[in-house]
Amino acid sequence: MVQFIFDLGQIFLATYALTLVMPIFWVVLFLVFMQYRRVAATEESLYGRVINPIGRQMLTSLGLGLLGGFIASVILVLLGLSLEQIGLYFIWPVALLLLLINPRYLCFSYAGGIVAVAVLLVKYILLPLFPGLIEIGFIDSLLKIHIPALLVLIGLLHLVEAMLIYIGGHWGSSPIYLKQDDGKVVGAYTLQRFWPLPLVALLVTLVAQTEIVGVTMPDWWPILKSVIQPGEEQSLQYMVIPVAAGLGYSDLAFTAGPREKTLFSSKWLALYSIILLIIGVTSEYLSFLILPGVIFAPLGHELLILYGKKRDAKNNPCYRADGEGVILLMVVPGTAAEEAGLKTGDRITRINSDPVNGGEELLRKIDDSYFLVLLEGFRGNEAFSLVLKKKSRSEGEVSESFQSKLNKSTFRYLLQRGAALGVIPVPSDNSPVYLQLKRNDTRTKFNRLKLKLSNLFRRAG
Repeated sequence: MVQFIFDLGQIFLATYALTLVMPIFWVVLFLVFMQYRRVAATEESLYGRVINPIGRQMLTSLGLGLLGGFIASVILVLLGLSLEQIGLYFIWPVALLLLLINPRYLCFSYAGGIVAVAVLLVKYILLPLFPGLIEIGFIDSLLKIHIPALLVLIGLLHLVEAMLIYIGGHWGSSPIYLKQDDGKVVGAYTLQRFWPLPLVALLVTLVAQTEIVGVTMPDWWPILKSVIQPGEEQSLQYMVIPVAAGLGYSDLAFTAGPREKTLFSSKWLALYSIILLIIGVTSEYLSFLILPGVIFAPLGHELLILYGKKRDAKNNPCYRADGEGVILLMVVPGTAAEEAGLKTGDRITRINSDPVNGGEELLRKIDDSYFLVLLEGFRGNEAFSLVLKKKSRSEGEVSESFQSKLNKSTFRYLLQRGAALGVIPVPSDNSPVYLQLKRNDTRTKFNRLKLKLSNLFRRAG
């Protein structure tokens, strides 16, 4: 038994290490870098500086990605889930089509659910009516998809994602000013994390019994049986191969803090994943559970999103001006504000003994001050008083690329000067600086596409 574990572990670790030098893994890593660069560009456009350095974002994502990929790989090998059973060549095109409808549909739960429904429709409805369809290569390939294995893969990927969100989904949260549907501006945090996953996967082939090499697995393995049936004097040979994948998490926290939001999201996503994993593994032996699993994969995921939106709509924003001093939306790490002892969530009520009640007023008074700024306020129910050291009058200068574009009388200029010191206040209801979410109106997109096609055919005619 010890020798078996040693031999299997040696093969597994060698394959896992090989993944890290594969070009596809570096492609995924580059895509993660591009996403964080986009986030950094948004931060710089708002605050004149990068709040979350790209290097730190990449290192934390890589570290968690290695952990998540290792855990997922162990489970994949333990279950015996091989790549040819899940029909990736069907799932990816469907996922890309769903992306055109709405970016959030780029998820295996939706694409995998649609492909699984197609398998069931062909197998139990179309084939009995039209037996000749089996001769079509496309249909034959579709029917080789093993639905329990597909459900397990969807559940496993989401379980790993839930774990990563729980550990570090709130890391690198980025403060923004968000304009709501009612026209009021509130403070919020964008939560955007991306993880490159090195994976050890299985591929099964048919070989002659005399040609079998490698480690002899226990009789109970694999848990998920392959749909490939060996002929006479043939056996199934499982090979471990290195592959790479990526996971992403995007959310918005404005009715709760970033940590509270990620705890909520990871808890419910983990519950969804565990239920789907149980259904997937059990349906391997109890086939009547396949249909409930196929329905639950996309429907359960959609219900999670709708429940989260309903929860946000029910609760009040927690980062908005209330007329009682100024709440700090964020104190940027490594800045003069942090060195002075300020913390995110502090309520500033006085500057240099003068009362202050608005974010713009706070930033203007700080900017007009010289070397030392006396700040008084409350941290929870406890009063505090501290001195913000600007070091020089010019401290708080924004980056040169933005400074030339800003009028010193504008709120954006003051906001960027304050951010350079590490002070980002909660916005006023009518803040002139804000971001507004774009609505993904599916009907509008289809109407635009219809108009373009009509124009195209009219020109062709």
